[in-house]
Amino acid sequence: MKPGSRPNATVWSLLVACGVLIVAAMAWLTHGVLESERERSLAEARADLEERIRLSLWRMDGAASTVTIEENQRVTNPGIELPENPYVKIRFMVAPGGKAMATEPCEDGELEGLNKLLVENGSLSSRYQHLCMAAHEGGQQWAVNDYVASNTEDAKGERSSFSYQQGRNMKERAARGKTVNMALEKAGLAQQLAANPDVQQVQQEVPEAMKQSWGAPRAVFAGAFQPAWLGDEAFLLRHSHEVGAVKQIEGVWLKTAVFREMLLGEISDLLPHARLQPADDAAQAPNALTLASFPWELIPGEAPTAAAVRGPVLASLTVGWVAVIIALLAGAALVQGIMKLSERRASFVSAVTHELRTPLTTFRLYSDMLESGSVTDEAKRTSYFRTLRREADRLSHLVENVLAFSRIERRPTKPALKELPVATLFDDMRERFEERLEGAGLKLVVEAPPELRLRGNATAIEHVLFNLIDNAAKYACGGEPPEVHLSAEAAGSQVEIVVRDFGPGIEESECKEVFRAFHKSAQEAAESRPGVGLGLALSSRLAKEMGGTLWCRLLEKGTSFVLTLDLA
Repeated sequence: MKPGSRPNATVWSLLVACGVLIVAAMAWLTHGVLESERERSLAEARADLEERIRLSLWRMDGAASTVTIEENQRVTNPGIELPENPYVKIRFMVAPGGKAMATEPCEDGELEGLNKLLVENGSLSSRYQHLCMAAHEGGQQWAVNDYVASNTEDAKGERSSFSYQQGRNMKERAARGKTVNMALEKAGLAQQLAANPDVQQVQQEVPEAMKQSWGAPRAVFAGAFQPAWLGDEAFLLRHSHEVGAVKQIEGVWLKTAVFREMLLGEISDLLPHARLQPADDAAQAPNALTLASFPWELIPGEAPTAAAVRGPVLASLTVGWVAVIIALLAGAALVQGIMKLSERRASFVSAVTHELRTPLTTFRLYSDMLESGSVTDEAKRTSYFRTLRREADRLSHLVENVLAFSRIERRPTKPALKELPVATLFDDMRERFEERLEGAGLKLVVEAPPELRLRGNATAIEHVLFNLIDNAAKYACGGEPPEVHLSAEAAGSQVEIVVRDFGPGIEESECKEVFRAFHKSAQEAAESRPGVGLGLALSSRLAKEMGGTLWCRLLEKGTSFVLTLDLA
C-alpha cells in the first residue's frame, strides 16, 4: 500500500458521506416542496371543479324548473296558449280503479306502457305521499328541507379545504331550492291554491272515458306538480282536489332521455363528461349534488387532478439541484486538488531529501580524506576534486530548478523575447552540454542551419535544453550509439529544436506524466536515476512562457524531446 493511501481513503469516505447527506436532505426537501405544490394544485383543482359543479347545478335547476312551471301553468292559466312541451310524452289522470287515462291524444302503445309501468311500480298515491309535506296538504317539499338548515353549519376555513366545499355545496343546494320555490310561487301556484282556493277554481274537462266513473265535469283545484321516479322513468305528479269528492292523481310522463340530454347540454361547457342518475326522491338528507328541481343526481364525470409542477417552483428546484451538484463536484475537485498537492509536497520533500543526502555524503567523505592527508597520489586527488565539482554542479542544478519552479509557481512572468540565431545559441551552450554528457560517456552531436533564427529568451532556452541534456545523461548512458543529437529545423512558422538520445526510451503512457511536477517519489529516485522529477515540468513551463511547447516524440529506439518556438 502506498504511503498516505489510508488517510486518503478516510478523506474520500467522509466526503462521500457528506455528499450522501446533502443529496438526501435535498431530496427530502424536493419531495416536500413537490408534495406541497401537488396538494396546493390539487386543492385548487378541487375548488375549481366544485365551482363548476355548483354553476352546473344552478343551470340545470333553472332549465328543469322551467319545464315544471310550464306544466303547472297549463292548468292555472287556461286562457294562455302554451307551445307544445318537447319533453312530455303523455299527460294522464289515474282513475279510482288505478288505471291511467290519457287527458290528451296519445299513442295506444304509450298508454299501455304507462299502465304496465304503474302495475310494476305500485300505487301512485303511496309514492306521491312521500313527496308531500305532511303539514301542508297539496304543498310541495322540493329538495329543500329542515335537514339542510339545521345540520349545515357556516362553512369556515380555506376556500380549497374539503370541509369548506362540503358546507358550501349544502348551502348552495338550499339556495337553489328556495329559488325554485320562489319561481313557482310567482307563477301563481302551490301556496296560493292552498290559501285561497276560490281564486284558482278551474273547470277542467274530464275525458269521455272517465265520465262513467266521475260523472259530469266538476270544478277541481290543481296542486303543484312534484317530480318523481317510476322505475327509470321521470314523472311529474300532483293531486287534483275535487270539491266534495276523493282526490285524484294527475301526472305527466316525461321523455326521460331527451330531458336528460337537454339538461346535460346546458352544462356541456362546464362538465363535458357529466351524467345524471336518478336520486332517491324520498331521502331525508339529499345529496348536495342532487338537483333541487328534480330528483336527479349529478355525476361530474371527472376528478380533480394536480397540474404538473412548473414555473418558479420547478425553476427554483432545478437551480437548487444544479447548485448542489456543482457544489459537490467543486468540493470533490478541491479535496482532490488538496490531496494531490499534499502528495506532491510529500514526494518533493522526500525526493529532495534523498537528492541532497547523496552529494552531501560524498562531500563529507572526500573532504575528510583530503583534509586528513590520507590521499597522497596527485591523480587521486584530482579525481576526488573532479567528483566534488560534479556533485556541486548537481546540487547547483537541483537548487536552480527548484528556485526557478518556485518563482514560476509564485509569480509567473513572461520573459523578454529576442530574435536569436540558432547556430550561435547552440555554440554558446555547447561546452556546458558536452561537459555534462562526458561524465555519462556520451557524445554531443549538434546540427543547426546557420541562417535559422527564432524568437525566444536565451537563458530560458539554455535552462530547458540543459534539463533535456541532463535527462539524456541520466537515462541514455550505455545507449548505442553513445550519442545525443541536438538539432533544429524550420517547421512552417515555427522552429523545432530536437534533443534525441538512443537510450531505452519512454513508454507511451508516460509521455504526458513525465511533464508533471514531482513525478518521482523518494523510492523511485532511490531505485532509478537521481532527480526529483522537476526538470521536465520546469522546462514545459518555461517553454509556455516563451509562447512555445515542449512535447515527447515516440521513437522505436531512444527518446526525442521537441521544443517548439516561433520563427523569427
